[in-house]
Amino acid sequence: MVAIPCHFWWLLVSLLLGCFGEAASLRTLERREDLKDVPPASASGWTVPLRGSSTCGPTGFCSDSLTPPPSNKPLSYLALAVGIYAFTCDGQGPSEDPMYQSQSTQLYNAAPLVPKIPDEETFHSLVPQLHQFDYMELKNSTLECMGTIGTINDTAIITLFEIATFEAHAYETVLPPEDEISNGRWAHSRSPGKSWDIYRVEMAGGTPPTCGDAAEMVEVRYAAEYWFYHSEGEDLWTDIDDQNSEDAQGASRNTKLMI
Repeated sequence: MVAIPCHFWWLLVSLLLGCFGEAASLRTLERREDLKDVPPASASGWTVPLRGSSTCGPTGFCSDSLTPPPSNKPLSYLALAVGIYAFTCDGQGPSEDPMYQSQSTQLYNAAPLVPKIPDEETFHSLVPQLHQFDYMELKNSTLECMGTIGTINDTAIITLFEIATFEAHAYETVLPPEDEISNGRWAHSRSPGKSWDIYRVEMAGGTPPTCGDAAEMVEVRYAAEYWFYHSEGEDLWTDIDDQNSEDAQGASRNTKLMI
């Protein structure tokens, strides 16, 4: 699968926000060191959107909203993302369910944008524009690439550069609030020890493909927002453990995930 290069693309966002008269000020953030005084995402006072469309599971239970983040976990990071989902089809035609294989996603730090954007709705409106933009042609702009999401052994691995690397397991999903034919589900995921809650919302693209008569791998592009809520623990590489996780029987255990 072809991975999307982790370019810096503040130039794109400057163009998108030009109608708000902020493009010139955005261009002053030229390098990583210029980001040191940017307020954290939590300073925005924004809250992750949770409400999609009514979604029913195999047991018949229906919901139109994701579970809110725990009250003891602040919003730690906010990212705009572009990525690719890969599916395989066996050539059985449109009735076949495509099989999900992997993802390659790049995460871009949205915190520097927050002070330049009038409200959350304006921020959300960036996602479909990013999805339509030919970001493969971007050469040099300065929106910081803060991490990636990939797949190892059928497990999503999130890497936030210079912060942490951890597994993420899907916990719940809901259909998007509109255009569910084109836009993928919103999702709430957790790390195994539950120190990270991750929300993928405002999806543009990302729906599974329709299979045809040929066996093939199909790549589907998408853009989204990722909201990261964090307490402590669970870095695969620095051997930090979450001491408060529980197994299915409720017994306390340590979670040490080394790959």
